[in-house]
Amino acid sequence: MKLTRPFVMVEKDVLFSPELTALEKLVYCVLCAFSDNNTRSCYPSYNTIAEKVGCSKKTAIQCVASLCEKGWIQKMEQRTKKGGHRSNRYFLSLSPEKQNTSPAPIEPELPSQQKKSDSSSDDEGYYGYSKRLEDIKNRINYDYFVENMPDQLYMVDFLCRCIPELYDTSFPEDRKLLNQVSSLEIIGFLQHATNQNYSGVKNMKAYLKAMFLEYIRKEQLLLATAVPPRI
Repeated sequence: MKLTRPFVMVEKDVLFSPELTALEKLVYCVLCAFSDNNTRSCYPSYNTIAEKVGCSKKTAIQCVASLCEKGWIQKMEQRTKKGGHRSNRYFLSLSPEKQNTSPAPIEPELPSQQKKSDSSSDDEGYYGYSKRLEDIKNRINYDYFVENMPDQLYMVDFLCRCIPELYDTSFPEDRKLLNQVSSLEIIGFLQHATNQNYSGVKNMKAYLKAMFLEYIRKEQLLLATAVPPRI
């Protein structure tokens, strides 16, 4: 990636955060410098991050891992078509405090003829937490989990609550993915989550939210790059 801008804007919450070390703040600033203005995503290599920060590659890796754990960035691993490793893609988040306290949008007063009945379209926002939660449960066929996976219901409930929170703090392309989440993505994530090592995780909610968003991104990427079978 090439740096083309003469300056970069960094969220002041990052600079003033007492939980971040000086090196972690520098790594975040470097990611900001590489990030796209619209998607707030970038994909510099660890070597590039280390070079720009002025630290070792090992330190850069540790700082990125810490920023992910603390909820300041989200990391998505990328691979070539042959399965080889590529530079990770990073998504710069709002501060963890804003993610957890961001209020739900207030439903606007619209004339009855202007109100839309389909609340699950790609670009339409959800309004009213109760209705949003109901929409999500209907979309993922919540009754299926009640009947067939009662031992996993606590995680399903957790994901149902996380989806509107992620929607409020995500970029448009991620909102489209969140609006398309079905029972298949929930089942797949439940299986994926059982194989993870959670030792050392301090903020489990933020960690699982980031992991879920990364999971549905990967699933979408797999679908987009899948080669159809020859007939």
